[in-house]
Amino acid sequence: MHHGQGDDGQDLKEKINYKATFRMLRGLMAPERRGFAAAFAWLLLSTAMSLLSPIIAKYIIDAAIPSKNARLLAAAVGVLLLNSLLFLAFNYLLRMRLVRTGQQIITDLKKRMLAHMLALDMPFYSEFPVGRLTARVQADTSSLYELFTETTVTIFRDILMFFVTFSVMFYFSPRLTLLLSSVFPLAMAVGFIFLRRSSSMFVTVRKLASEISGFLTEHINAAALLQAFNRERMTEEKLDAINKKKFDAEFAAELMSIIFFLSIILLSPVSIAIILGVGGTWAIAHAITIGTLVMFILYIDKLFEPVFRLSEHISIIQRSFSAGHRIHRILERRPAITDIPQPRYIRSVKEGIEFRNVWMRYSDDAQWALKDVSFSLPRGKSMAIVGETGGGKTTVTNLLFKFYAPQKGKILIDGTDLSDIGLNSLRTAIGLVHQDIYLFPGTIMQNLKMMDDAIPDSMVHDAIKTMGLEAFFRRHGLEKQIVEKGVNLSEGERQIISLVRAMTLDQDTLVLDEATSHIDPYTERLINTAMRSLLKQKTMIVIAHRLSTVLNADNILLISGGEVKESGTHARLLEKGGIYSKFYRLQFGESD
Repeated sequence: MHHGQGDDGQDLKEKINYKATFRMLRGLMAPERRGFAAAFAWLLLSTAMSLLSPIIAKYIIDAAIPSKNARLLAAAVGVLLLNSLLFLAFNYLLRMRLVRTGQQIITDLKKRMLAHMLALDMPFYSEFPVGRLTARVQADTSSLYELFTETTVTIFRDILMFFVTFSVMFYFSPRLTLLLSSVFPLAMAVGFIFLRRSSSMFVTVRKLASEISGFLTEHINAAALLQAFNRERMTEEKLDAINKKKFDAEFAAELMSIIFFLSIILLSPVSIAIILGVGGTWAIAHAITIGTLVMFILYIDKLFEPVFRLSEHISIIQRSFSAGHRIHRILERRPAITDIPQPRYIRSVKEGIEFRNVWMRYSDDAQWALKDVSFSLPRGKSMAIVGETGGGKTTVTNLLFKFYAPQKGKILIDGTDLSDIGLNSLRTAIGLVHQDIYLFPGTIMQNLKMMDDAIPDSMVHDAIKTMGLEAFFRRHGLEKQIVEKGVNLSEGERQIISLVRAMTLDQDTLVLDEATSHIDPYTERLINTAMRSLLKQKTMIVIAHRLSTVLNADNILLISGGEVKESGTHARLLEKGGIYSKFYRLQFGESD
């Protein structure tokens, strides 16, 4: 739950790092150079057509009409119409090219963000909830799309139009043009003040928008829990509080934009008044022509249109750079655990796994999750890890799969330090059935293949047969559709599918982390029978609370308080009469 700070725990008044964000945006645009080059070509042509219209109008007023030549007038009007049609055609081509290029950039960025986030380690996901990451990928990239399609090229067109318009006006009447220039310093001063004051405002708005998105995702996912404890009203109040913050921040930012826009738009009537007042006086004195006056009035919009749009550009740039800044913070994040320059590649565990004096804690101020843990698991053997909740069992899995790294000690596979083994090869060689089960939307068959169509159906059927679960999959056909997270299945059904999924991938070393905790007694007997067969075929680590699933393991470790308290076979541990014996008798209802 969150409602105090920004979505990543930062100060809401944090300034945008424009330099770093600009480098990132430039990198995103670089692969689409050809697309932007084509857009600039259409931009130049459409801008030229737009700037020609007032000149053609001046010619009609000063030359075609006074000549009283109907054919010349018709030709001039036809040229004006053709010029307008060409402007529309070039502008259409410009827009279409920008849309296509912008979509490609954003599509590539989303792929890059997803690939990068999937490569990050578990502490990252503890810091950034899923809802907030979704907002980064979806909402923030949409803000960048607006920058690429509506602003980047348009800014260049506005700059080009401003200087060309100014040059044409200066060519026809230097005095009147210089007179109009007196309003520019005021426009620049207003723009500078707006840019300086609004920067932190747009960062705040962007962060709060992302926080609302994250809040909704988290609480909708927990709808059943909130309903069960009658927390709907509390959730509404929290959302209302965040919305109030966003309303206040966005209102302040928009108020600043409106004041800026109204200040700038005042320049247009002031400039027209100067042209009609001063220029009209010069026209009476025949210092300039009526056509020049009309051309200047038509050019006023083109001269000040870039200035009018400055507020819109600044608003989009601020939102986009705020979004880009937040995306950059994700992309610059580096995983704590990475491969060495030339990692060792393994296809399977050929000799065994060894933990040697391993110490582990999840943060510097946390208690030790594992304390001086040592054990070895030879290839083809099985080991069970049991103990109370929070005793450190799952930490063994987290370390073996390099989700975290130990502070002290070594983990060896076939005598090679785990830190020297490539992540991809490690997780290909060792399979995991995790206690937190996730099933994808799709059929049961697709989930058993991990959505990988390259895996043949025969591997799925072999795994089902090996597990002895044919009856289960006759009741739940392989073509049955699973909805998001598998909510149309029971906990036990999801665990069975997760277990068979691990068998389908046919890895010769498996780690089962509480893989049978939600299975009914009948299915448990089926799986226990299958696991007795698997224990003979594979190297296995079984982490369990239910001791019925570990009775046939070659070795059992009892971990309590992060330490290995007892070790041995089931029979020897019972004979010993220690902690394991008490656990067993308590679970099976046997008295001493």
